[in-house]
Amino acid sequence: MSRAAISLIQTGLRDLGYEPGAVDGLWGAKTRAAVVALAAADGGVAGQVAPETSAEIRHGARVVDEIVVHCAATRPEWMEGATIAAKRAEIDRWHKANGWAGIGYHWLIDRDGKVIAGRPEAQVGAHVAGHNSGTIGVCLIGGHGSAETDPFARSFTAAQDVALRQLIQAIGMRTRIRRISGHNEYAAKACPGFNVPAWLKGASR
Repeated sequence: MSRAAISLIQTGLRDLGYEPGAVDGLWGAKTRAAVVALAAADGGVAGQVAPETSAEIRHGARVVDEIVVHCAATRPEWMEGATIAAKRAEIDRWHKANGWAGIGYHWLIDRDGKVIAGRPEAQVGAHVAGHNSGTIGVCLIGGHGSAETDPFARSFTAAQDVALRQLIQAIGMRTRIRRISGHNEYAAKACPGFNVPAWLKGASR
């Protein structure tokens, strides 16, 4: 199992109230124990038994029901050789320089398909003005010089394509996602550098 897949499992366990340890993509003792505890609860939320309602993530009173896709607008060789954690730290620094509390995205996907958490999903992000509440922000590393009408593959990798689709599915298991959009649907900019609805249909793969 890939580190990206394990990270998604760890995040799901954490959001259900279990304690998998750090979301690091490593299958350690804490992650294993959290899976055992989840199984013992028959899939229920920690401290509960088989919840009657569908899972959901909330930003205050508002249910999270949308994923907004972004790009970092970085060149393909940006921080080449650095870890995804180092790239996350750099974007965190950029966002703090904007006066924000920290990284505005909930998830980052690197060029090799590795995934790392940004803000907790239950915390309102800072990624799309006027639409942060109720949305999860996912950022793809890359996208420099891209246009709104570009195909996905022009600026991003096949590994990112797979990771983004898997991440969308994983988030959808934690809260009922009704819409998946691109930043360019809310603002006059290229970000994320492709047409998200067309990509979802497979037109830009």
